[in-house]
Amino acid sequence: MMEPVGEAVREEAAERIEISFPALPDLVVLARFAAATVAARAGFDIEEIEDLRLAVDELFVSLGPMAIDGCMRMVLERSDDTVSIVGSFEGFAPRGFRTEEKGQDETWEKAAELSELLLDSLVDEHGRETRDGPPTAWLRKRRTLAK
Repeated sequence: MMEPVGEAVREEAAERIEISFPALPDLVVLARFAAATVAARAGFDIEEIEDLRLAVDELFVSLGPMAIDGCMRMVLERSDDTVSIVGSFEGFAPRGFRTEEKGQDETWEKAAELSELLLDSLVDEHGRETRDGPPTAWLRKRRTLAK
């Protein structure tokens, strides 16, 4: 497994963008727009840009349920032909978070599993980790060479 976006990528990054917004599902469009813009600047074709936009949705779904007063945070880095994205929730609902609706946790677990499968087909690399803070999910997508 590759290590998440870290110092090695930051050193060579040609562009770095950080965005943060309220953890509301209808605002994920901001993250998709930012990812599409960075991918276009990296020379991705239309299909690759759309794959990355879809991958951003799945990246946030894979993190689990959002906290009511939480914040979504996303860091995008572009270097030559690669776009790397790290997403996290600040003020997150931790794994094992119990909702008032019965079965809600199981639904989120199934959605996260499906998101992992979709990410496998949309990007080159992806992963999740939890360190001393909220869970973090990351992905990398490389531009394909012209045919």
